[in-house]
Amino acid sequence: MKKFNIQSAYADSIATEARTCLNQLKTAKKNHYSKLELQIQAKTTATKKLIIKLEKTLFLATKKGFPHIQARNKFHNQLLGLKSKIQKIASLKRKLKKLKNTERLHICFGSSKLFNAQHNLSENGYKTLDEWSDYWRKKRSGRLFCVGKSQPGGGTMMKVFPLQEDGLYQLQVQLPRPLQDKYGQKIQLEFSVSNRNGRLISTDLDYAINNLKPITISIFRREHKQDNWYIHLSTYVAEIPVFHTIKNCCLGIDFNADSISVTYVKWDGNIEYLEEIAYKWKK
Repeated sequence: MKKFNIQSAYADSIATEARTCLNQLKTAKKNHYSKLELQIQAKTTATKKLIIKLEKTLFLATKKGFPHIQARNKFHNQLLGLKSKIQKIASLKRKLKKLKNTERLHICFGSSKLFNAQHNLSENGYKTLDEWSDYWRKKRSGRLFCVGKSQPGGGTMMKVFPLQEDGLYQLQVQLPRPLQDKYGQKIQLEFSVSNRNGRLISTDLDYAINNLKPITISIFRREHKQDNWYIHLSTYVAEIPVFHTIKNCCLGIDFNADSISVTYVKWDGNIEYLEEIAYKWKK
């Protein structure tokens, strides 16, 4: 704790989070095991149906031949597809057997393919282990989350606040203690939100901020876009339910110089009643 300047309360919080994560991996193992069983069952059923279909096609082709070259090519492609399905089922069964002998699911940062590449560097395009390590660190540090919380700013280590300028917001990122001496206590970033595809994104964000709704923040790097960093905000805004009945209508009142117009509009938008009431305004 002294090395990384971490308080004991923060260290206990990290330990609790780690234990919770490990326990969740045990539950996730059961769920993943059931998922694999369902996948094997579904793919086995589909494969059996395909075999029956191919047997019928082959029986007719043996007697009369294929009607045209396209039918023969289709049969050939279906045979290749059958081989692929059988290989997939075998792969799922191997995963199921391997999962059965493990205590919990494993966490692999980056990807399992990248992790295993360290054992075969040249075959995977790496000259040295240091080159692989640099790429591994880049992958591991390419994404982070901050789960939202119902409090001002919508989060804990990352918070969002509106600025006085119209349409501008500020993201405040509280840095861990080991980084504060070098970079300061917080990083503040300004950004704007634009509505698109008929979605009032800025309105939803304002609603979440003003009503202290949780705002989950995801920060990630995209390698195919010059390693630029992107920030995604997500929150939940419940839709306002609208109930339409005969009584749920609209009453329009128009004040004119010599009269008052009253219009009763039904729930379907049609005018049910319209009346002009003469009225003299007092000077």
